[in-house]
Amino acid sequence: METKLVPGVGRIPYPAYRGDEPYIFISYARLDKDRVYEEIKRFNDAGYHVWYDEGITPGNEWSDAIAEALAKCAVFVVILTPTSAPREAVLNEISFALDEGKPFLAIYLEDTELPPGLRLRISRKQAILKYNMTDEEYEFKYIEAFTRFGLKRNNAESVTTPETKKAESVSVKPYQLSDEQKANIARIQNSPAREIDFEWIGSTLKKFHGIQKNVVIPSRATAIMSEAFTKGLPIESVTIPASVNRLQFASFDKCNNLKEARIEGKDVKIENVDTIGAFSNCPQLVVYCYKDSMTHDELKRTHQGEIRFIEESV
Repeated sequence: METKLVPGVGRIPYPAYRGDEPYIFISYARLDKDRVYEEIKRFNDAGYHVWYDEGITPGNEWSDAIAEALAKCAVFVVILTPTSAPREAVLNEISFALDEGKPFLAIYLEDTELPPGLRLRISRKQAILKYNMTDEEYEFKYIEAFTRFGLKRNNAESVTTPETKKAESVSVKPYQLSDEQKANIARIQNSPAREIDFEWIGSTLKKFHGIQKNVVIPSRATAIMSEAFTKGLPIESVTIPASVNRLQFASFDKCNNLKEARIEGKDVKIENVDTIGAFSNCPQLVVYCYKDSMTHDELKRTHQGEIRFIEESV
């Protein structure tokens, strides 16, 4: 990994961003710095401004500098590992970001057990399980997340700290996916979803982390949590197996590309808030179920879109 020797700071992948344009705040454990620096370099090379704690000017009060950078950031990213999850500094930064309502993204470098309080606070926030993804999937997911948060890539930018304003700057070139990367993403999107694309709590499907267009949910599932499938996914069709007997409110939320959901179970309970059930803000969606089943009755009660019947589908 290329590094830059910055006076008063040390050898780092890039100096932390200092300026008035939108930037990403990176929260991490210092013991993970070698792996985290790879992510910082990746984001910076992709054209994003990045701030991390190496940007603290020597002599500044640590907590004040962190708080100031957090308060001004456009997106908060926490890099989670078994090392970082229990760290008090990381927990404090997460709490600050959540209290300030910052756009929030958790990137897991490893399978990580979160402390109960932290698990409760970020359970509904977007997460990327990098350890389960190919490079192409990971790239697709973080670019999609940053774009959804309104963060734009820069065509070219000088990235400096106050100590290096007169030093040679680091130029960030426009970021483009190669033809090979585009082909790999297309191949993944058109392939079947894998077990590792799903996040579970026992037999309850908590979150889908894949980028496939056509998804068959594994028969392990008995329930699907709220926001398991959310905005930004390229998913176009989903098959919900007969093993599923409960769909929580907004299990599928703002899935703009979703055109078809096939519910194979006849006795599915659908939880709702007001008249909105499992499918919310999915403008193209047609739901298929068995006619005159309990599932059909539940959909009539909770679903505002079109309902068709499996027996009638081709």
